[in-house]
Amino acid sequence: MQIIFQDPYSSLNPRMTVRDIVGEAIRIHKLAATKKDEEARVAELLKKVGLRAEANGPLPARVLGRQRQRIGIARALAVEPEFIVCDEPISALDVSIQAQIINLLAELQDELGVAYLFISHDLKIVEHMSHRVAVMYTGKIVEQAPAAALYREARHPYTRALLSAAPSLDPERRKLRVLLEGDAPSPIDPPPGCTFHPRCPRKIVGCATKRYRRSAKRPRGAGTKSRASTRTKGRLS
Repeated sequence: MQIIFQDPYSSLNPRMTVRDIVGEAIRIHKLAATKKDEEARVAELLKKVGLRAEANGPLPARVLGRQRQRIGIARALAVEPEFIVCDEPISALDVSIQAQIINLLAELQDELGVAYLFISHDLKIVEHMSHRVAVMYTGKIVEQAPAAALYREARHPYTRALLSAAPSLDPERRKLRVLLEGDAPSPIDPPPGCTFHPRCPRKIVGCATKRYRRSAKRPRGAGTKSRASTRTKGRLS
């Protein structure tokens, strides 16, 4: 398992060269027999994420965020992980280059078969990237389902409120805005039962004492196809 961090600036050591940043895990895990093999592997990884091999020198302060995040992705790929945690990987980047990183992650997944746990507040990016989505409220999962099913027919009131707040250019996909009253509770002292119940427009008596799973069952075949047969969104632009 590896992780791609949110901040491409603080997550890279400015005193290390790009070669050392990407190659450190290769050395620690003894994945290269010789120094020459390690350098070749680093050059291969940089090329894979869209950087030139000669970019493996010192990490200057002027290196742009998009390049830094590509270096972070190359570092995560160095040990050939089967699973990568993407912790808000584009939130610190300019909107103009977010699509580049998202497309890169999608291409790497198609090429390498790596699994992502993609953490984000951007509902459109989550829809584009995910096969299965889990929605959290105050640190608890309130709904999880295949992405197509959740975006088509969300069941938990909090999920519906989130989706209604997402802007859309497609008039047919615009939904009536669900406005929630009150504020989110403190995760240090959450309310009993379902933590969403103080703000829930559909709460019942038992919500204050029990946690209900509103997302347990969906109609057979609803959003259960594999990515290969359902992914038609293509690249972001």
